[in-house]
Amino acid sequence: MDSIRYGEKTDSFYRTLGIYFILFLAVWSFREIVLPPYLSGLPEKTEALTKVALKIVIWIVPVWLLIRYRLKSDPADFLKLTTNLRQGLLWGFGLSALLGVWFTFQAYVLTGGGFHLNVSFDRFLNVFLLVGLTEEIVFRGLFLQALAKRLPFWKANVAAALLFLVIHYPIWLYQGTFFNPGSHAYVLFVGLVFGWIFRKTGSLWSVIILHSFHNFFLIIM
Repeated sequence: MDSIRYGEKTDSFYRTLGIYFILFLAVWSFREIVLPPYLSGLPEKTEALTKVALKIVIWIVPVWLLIRYRLKSDPADFLKLTTNLRQGLLWGFGLSALLGVWFTFQAYVLTGGGFHLNVSFDRFLNVFLLVGLTEEIVFRGLFLQALAKRLPFWKANVAAALLFLVIHYPIWLYQGTFFNPGSHAYVLFVGLVFGWIFRKTGSLWSVIILHSFHNFFLIIM
């Protein structure tokens, strides 16, 4: 009887998770497709801070509430924000340094273009500082861990990486870059790598830091 109840609770949670993702995708699509013209009319700093507020409300707050009140768990513990902290920081900054070496080689040797460090306040705040935290909380912190409780890790990692890919679709549709197969393959690959690193370190900080620096190098290329 207890195992049946546990199974029912698990199935109920996965239904909740599915509903959450559908609603999350719908709200984020509205933010990415409908709101940009209105946001771009704001003063630069106001626009950047408004984007920060929207992303926190759409990405972090629902996950925090879902874990707290649906799973009855401490969000920071569940998301692995408090476990293996030292290891997570070491891996995060260490891999970011290696990534920096690769991007430096690419920028100065392969393409010869160098880095362009004139980054806007908006991009520095939203593409560098915030994106690793928000996106890793949702996809590695919540989805990968939840899926891995029922599926073998590699299947859960593929599923989480696919969801991570799908969330990029609204902005690609808005920018007219959706039909670029290289972008799909690259984001899927990055999602799989981040999932493996998260499992290896047991700390979400490893992928939060790496994700943020990965995006930073992309915006200065």
